[in-house]
Amino acid sequence: MNRSFKLILIIFMLLAVIGASACIGEEKEGTAKGSVSGEGSQGLVVGIGTDVSNWYLNTFASGDARFVWSQVYETLVRLDSDLNIIPGLAESWETPDEGKTWIFHLRENVTFHDGTPLNADSVVFSYSNQSYVRQAVLKPVQSVEAVDEYTVKFVLAKPMPLPYYLTHIAWPVMGPGCVDSEGNFVKPVGTGPFMFESQKKDQEVVLTRNEAYWGEKSLLDKVTFKVIPEAATRVIALETGEVDMIIKVPEYDVKRLEAKDGIQIHRKLTTFTDFLQFNCDNSPFNDTRVRQSVAYAVDTETLVNEVLEGIGEPAGGRPYSPVMMYSDPELKTYAQDLEKAKALLEEAGWKDSDGDGIRDRDGKPLHVTLVVSKGVWAPRHNPMAQVVQGTLRETGMDVEIQVLDDGAISKLESTGDFGMILRSGYFVWGPYPKHFFIHHSASPNSHYHNETYDELVDAADRTVDAKEQEELYHSLQAFVIEEVPAYYLVHEEKVIATGPSVKGYTISSEDPWLNLSGVYVERK
Repeated sequence: MNRSFKLILIIFMLLAVIGASACIGEEKEGTAKGSVSGEGSQGLVVGIGTDVSNWYLNTFASGDARFVWSQVYETLVRLDSDLNIIPGLAESWETPDEGKTWIFHLRENVTFHDGTPLNADSVVFSYSNQSYVRQAVLKPVQSVEAVDEYTVKFVLAKPMPLPYYLTHIAWPVMGPGCVDSEGNFVKPVGTGPFMFESQKKDQEVVLTRNEAYWGEKSLLDKVTFKVIPEAATRVIALETGEVDMIIKVPEYDVKRLEAKDGIQIHRKLTTFTDFLQFNCDNSPFNDTRVRQSVAYAVDTETLVNEVLEGIGEPAGGRPYSPVMMYSDPELKTYAQDLEKAKALLEEAGWKDSDGDGIRDRDGKPLHVTLVVSKGVWAPRHNPMAQVVQGTLRETGMDVEIQVLDDGAISKLESTGDFGMILRSGYFVWGPYPKHFFIHHSASPNSHYHNETYDELVDAADRTVDAKEQEELYHSLQAFVIEEVPAYYLVHEEKVIATGPSVKGYTISSEDPWLNLSGVYVERK
């Protein structure tokens, strides 16, 4: 090879490298990685914290999977951005007998992603005995019957406001084409605005637009959900243009992101509330006075203003968010009163007999554990737990924080070997206050047993009379304030951040739900 040819070859190689570098630079500045490139393309990349571990109706869609499910699947009944109940795949519904029977009238000319029609048989399939929702939530449902092609009848053992239960995206209507002839799951088949295209485990899920969608077609061609477990890493991915949108923005990053050009922060009070759940079966929290002492000690305004950077609303013991049905605006909540907290502990027999700052009774110190999950709520719950720990130390209670995975927490719950658990949510998928069931004796997550409470919960969930329901749920809220089976800390705000290319996004109070209707991208 002569010298001139070598020189020409080197020049061409250098030009190729420079050209490739320019292309990479252009992608980073103008197009989120993984999105559709090219003129007029509408590819959106969303950063989520957990992968979709299941797609079928026999298992609960946990974590951020529900944000993805909400694009593929749809429910019979929906909620608007302010939690008002509206038609979904059912155009209308009625109960002829005060809530024991519910009849749903389906939309016509709706097809699943595999081309098969939505009909009554597909609803019967979706709410069969093997479905998670029938086994865990809708146990009173005795049968689901196809009356005709577009009419379905749910028969219940007792009255209940069924339409509110059917708004949760974790138990949607699925196409029978999800399974093969032997009943084995094959692929996700829904009626939603996007169809499943591919999935790389713990990396990404890719959806494409449903061109045969019955409603208003999405402006987006493709949505890629990138799995980024660490919240801080998701924020960096948004800032560098790796993703266009992130959900569950850490509170401590909100102000900084709001100040950045091109990034928009979307906030809305949601249905979720953080709470300290007490083990009311064992000492010391089997004494109402000790639980009330915690309520008087922990300042929920401090949690919001200092720990969560002003994101959220102090609960002061209020059992559920003000955006939910029957939230009592006149409910008397707790305000911090350390002297009252100390007096209640004294009254319960807990005194500092040796002057070490920790109270004791019958020779045993007032030592309790506070369990915090390592999961998606950890970035907010860890600092909240530390504040609770410090505050309760001032009253003479020694709190040991245990940060564990969900499996370990379940074991502690089954053995009763814990004092408090810091939790969020539970039965709060929409405006209906099903959350009260968590403290019902029949609930698997209950650590409180009170017949009066159980009767109130059952009565409230049994009637479809709005006035009677409101009175019963107001009574339950006052009951929780007085008895404190849990102390409610912060009504959460849903926080989503979008990059400069995202247009038309409207946040909803419903969580977990991602509304992409009207969203499009404008890349420079």
